[in-house]
Amino acid sequence: MTRSIQKDAPVQPALPRAEGEDERELRRLHAGQRVLLAEDNAINQEVASELLGAVGLVVEVADDGARAVQLVLERPYDLVLMDIQMPGTDGLAATRAIRERLGRGLPIVAMTANALDENRKACLDAGMNDHVGKPVDPALLYAALLRWLPARPAPADGAARPPASVLPLALRLAGIEGLDAAKGLRQLGGQVQSLERVLRSFARHYAAGEPGLLRAEGDGARLQWRQVCHSLHGACAAVGATQLDMAVREFNRALDAGDTTEALAQRAAGLQAQLQRFVAQLALALDPP
Repeated sequence: MTRSIQKDAPVQPALPRAEGEDERELRRLHAGQRVLLAEDNAINQEVASELLGAVGLVVEVADDGARAVQLVLERPYDLVLMDIQMPGTDGLAATRAIRERLGRGLPIVAMTANALDENRKACLDAGMNDHVGKPVDPALLYAALLRWLPARPAPADGAARPPASVLPLALRLAGIEGLDAAKGLRQLGGQVQSLERVLRSFARHYAAGEPGLLRAEGDGARLQWRQVCHSLHGACAAVGATQLDMAVREFNRALDAGDTTEALAQRAAGLQAQLQRFVAQLALALDPP
């Protein structure tokens, strides 16, 4: 597989332009191009896929780094969005494997919840071209895509996406305690239909809460809880579940503080109950009787 791209020097994250300009440019210049999204969290997959699809990009998803490497070696992509923290083969190891096999032709943009300088350096050292933060800011994501997607002739104009009315959904969501629907909407580029789909996905995925909160036990309980917190934090931040996200982060701090396993198990049960209450409210708002 031979690739050619001139934009191969590591850079600092791209800055957004005027609101809406990058979206229009992406649809005009890059509609139909193929992006591989390597992300293990189902809600983050949904959010990123909605943002990419909204500008006409074709998205495939890999649940972990090993699958991402396999797909890149089997199929042609124009760009990879690579989460850093994934089970098994993480994003850094997957990127190094891709670079060893294919060189630097394929643009790889990191997605990381930790924007510290050393994390950015680790991304670039592994062979990534750029990075965007999580939860994803649509403007910064679109700016990075414009910077790194290889140029193609402008496609013919496609059918416009139908307009959506925000009022009915906004009214239904307004009564949900701890939901910042405006934040969730911003993170999906203002696409109301996308927000509803992502919220429905969250409600389905966590219909039984997060069983991992109650299953953790023994010497490995803290590690299991940390893994659950990482995934749940990403999902809550992506949809604007601010109070629930705060509770997840407080539980994570308790894990670091050295609380007893019994005390942590009680906290985990409380977090599970809070998650289930939130999902029940969300499901009722999305499908009122």
